[in-house]
Amino acid sequence: MQRRVEGGRSAGIAGACGAGGRRRAGRAFFIGVLCSMCATGCVSFDAAGARREQTRSFTNDLARLESEWLAEPLTLDDCLRIAMTNNYEVRKADLDARLGRFSRDMAFSAFLPQVSASATRIDYRKDPVLNSQRFTSGGVDVGLALLMPSTWFLYDEARHGRAAAELAAGYVRQGVALQTTSAYYDVLVQEKLVAAHERQLAAARETASRVSGLEREGLARPWEKDQAALLEETRAAELDAARRRLVVVRGDLMRALGLSPLADFSLAPPLEADEPSPEPLEELVLRALERNPQLPIADRQVVMRENAVRRAFCEFLPNLSVFGQWSFTGNEVMNPPKRNFDWGFKGTWDVFNGFRSVAQVRAAKAERRQAELARENVFLSVMAGVVSARAAVEDAAAAAAVRRRAWEVAAGKAEDLSGRAREGLEPVADALDAEAARDLAEVEMLRASFTERFARANLDFAVGENAP
Repeated sequence: MQRRVEGGRSAGIAGACGAGGRRRAGRAFFIGVLCSMCATGCVSFDAAGARREQTRSFTNDLARLESEWLAEPLTLDDCLRIAMTNNYEVRKADLDARLGRFSRDMAFSAFLPQVSASATRIDYRKDPVLNSQRFTSGGVDVGLALLMPSTWFLYDEARHGRAAAELAAGYVRQGVALQTTSAYYDVLVQEKLVAAHERQLAAARETASRVSGLEREGLARPWEKDQAALLEETRAAELDAARRRLVVVRGDLMRALGLSPLADFSLAPPLEADEPSPEPLEELVLRALERNPQLPIADRQVVMRENAVRRAFCEFLPNLSVFGQWSFTGNEVMNPPKRNFDWGFKGTWDVFNGFRSVAQVRAAKAERRQAELARENVFLSVMAGVVSARAAVEDAAAAAAVRRRAWEVAAGKAEDLSGRAREGLEPVADALDAEAARDLAEVEMLRASFTERFARANLDFAVGENAP
């Protein structure tokens, strides 16, 4: 029986020769294939169990982070620090920047020698005991590009792509900072609104009780009693709505921080400081053109399209490379073994795709022009964004001043009419209307203060200065 076996299977199959060798060899081969399939086959998946395990692991991680980061009242700086570490968009942008670095490294590998090696061993056995031969062969191939201009432009394009990814990560961080700032002030304002509604409800209950007593004594009309009761019911409904809204905005802040929306936390009040007036519009626009990361990203895109034009032009040029090959062949009969080493230069020149290469150059030039137009559009968008953001700051500041003044006037009127109504000098209905107007003015004042703070944060974002 003449058999040819290769690799690690030769010893096992040769030992199985003789009486019953075929059967044992076939059985061993079947068992080996079965074990290999079991080891490298598809992984079983229990959907319900996997979901329970993932839920348990994720909630445990969130609980651990909450115990570390939410033990003390959070300031705005604390929120920004946590968001820059744990926010999903920030982490994804950092991974995108890492992928850009990997792309650059892979492009650089085109400048390195390309090495490949191979080896073969064959055992030939005519008689398992008396006669056998062994054949061996191997080789190493080395190639290095000498003149391949397109690789330089590919590498430079990958390098600019990495820089653009890092700039994009910075821009994402600025956006997350704006989102976190907005959510932080939204929670603070909503907490103040809840406290205001609680005070308003307590005052409305007191007024309703007093008017009910006056109605029993004949000093107030029944509809005035109903009006006071309606005001109490309205304030109770507004308080419930404000509390539900507070739960929502607290969840939004925690989501911006990458934590559970159900987490329990408290916020430290911000330091009260006089907000300075915005700088002149021309200075803000010039600083935005220097610092806003959208423009450097657009610049990188233009450079990458320019490299694409040059790479397309390189299709007309030949590619030169140097190569070396070392090979080894031998067996137990051949002595000495045969060894060879060859080296030389190799050149390739694609001369039959001229029309396609010309079209590629024209297409690359058109894409470069598109990138230039996109940069011009970003340029104008940044300028318009600064103009709009600065106008929004001025509008919000003026509105906040008016709302504060309106609340002061309404509070003074309500206090005066309530005192005169207690003395019987003014109708109770007028005092109730004045109290309702005061409460509404207070709510509008708090909302206007939030709008002003957010408008200033949005102006910093438009200029590119709110990066933590």
